[in-house]
Amino acid sequence: MSRCDLNILYVTSHCPHAHSYGAQIRVLNIGRLLKRLGRVSLVIASSEDIDQKSLDRTRAEFDVRHIVRVRPDPIKNCRDRMRFELDPFFLNTYFSAVSEYDQGIVLRMVRDYDVVWVHTTRTANDFRIYRWPHSVLDIDDIQSRLYACRAKADSGIIRSLLDYRMSVIWWRRERLLKNRFDVLAVCSQSDRKYLGEDSRIHVIPNGFTASSQLANRAPNVMPRLGFIGSFGFMPNRDGIEWFIQKVWPSIKRVAPETRLRLVGQGSDNGFPMMGPDIDGLGFVKDTNDEIATWSAMIVPIRFGGGTRIKIAEAFSRRCPVVSTSVGAFGYEVVNGEDLLLADREEDFAAACLHFTGNPESGARISENAWEKFSRNWTWDSIGGSVTQAVEDCIAKNERNETRRCLSVRDREGNRSEVQQGFPG
Repeated sequence: MSRCDLNILYVTSHCPHAHSYGAQIRVLNIGRLLKRLGRVSLVIASSEDIDQKSLDRTRAEFDVRHIVRVRPDPIKNCRDRMRFELDPFFLNTYFSAVSEYDQGIVLRMVRDYDVVWVHTTRTANDFRIYRWPHSVLDIDDIQSRLYACRAKADSGIIRSLLDYRMSVIWWRRERLLKNRFDVLAVCSQSDRKYLGEDSRIHVIPNGFTASSQLANRAPNVMPRLGFIGSFGFMPNRDGIEWFIQKVWPSIKRVAPETRLRLVGQGSDNGFPMMGPDIDGLGFVKDTNDEIATWSAMIVPIRFGGGTRIKIAEAFSRRCPVVSTSVGAFGYEVVNGEDLLLADREEDFAAACLHFTGNPESGARISENAWEKFSRNWTWDSIGGSVTQAVEDCIAKNERNETRRCLSVRDREGNRSEVQQGFPG
């Protein structure tokens, strides 16, 4: 089968042309890379309304076959609560689900496609489909790592214990992913190693679109530090609150003229501790001109899974970066050469002051980062990894061209067998 003959079903919870944020950027660009390999049909399963403009732009680029509304599906009894805690096969992991009608539509669609690319475990579980045939699961967040990381950042013992408990629950589920999908895609080599370094686990890093022109850096005369990200995303909000409370006062004592610029949905809603020298700009459609004025981008993330696209974005724009180790997780970077890493409050403040007071150093480090970005983290450079994942999925199914079946969980969590991708 030649690549141009491939039919690919792309199932995701994110509209590819929604307002820009990390998962949306990945979904859009993975979709574009898949289109290079064959005909791509899109199923969007969203828990929120999709605005018409975003949907129109998506339909102009992709064949949108079905739009699904994900509804809350809370656990209502002790039996299911115990299964959530103890049964790694239990699929109501996010207390949400699609309707049985929409599940049936997707099950019928599966037979018409050579590859089914599913973005995130949550999307797969919302459909209550256990075994996805000829499938690639794109995991941009490994939940057990996220909870373990948050447990270390939590100051309260009770909260930390609860997070460690959730980490164990998710770790048991993640051990089964290789049984549920033919191929797994993760964001970093570290994530691949964590899941077992199986040959069916492919690294597809987060990237950013390389600009056709060199970034026109024009740092403001008055020092500026900037952050970009959705403020509805807990790790982003936690990181900025930590920065403003613990790091920002030390910076202001040394360089009182410095301003903090916050970009992203929800950043204009304010924080209780925001002062007159902190600017919440809200959503900015084109961030290039704004980032060009920053002395450095800060990534004060203290917990999370996967990798942060904002790192690749800063590198692509030749903007110096100060990040925590978690913020830069998954990128093979060198502290002091590609960016500055700092986890303690005083070290983070010192790193920020280094860039505000030494623009030459910032220019040198950001140039190193740009060269590494252009080799490894443009979407064009990532395209080969997507191709390999698809080809591996096809090869595996050609070797196993026997009876196919989906293992589906019904609303009560019981398993039933569905032949040839059809509901029974």
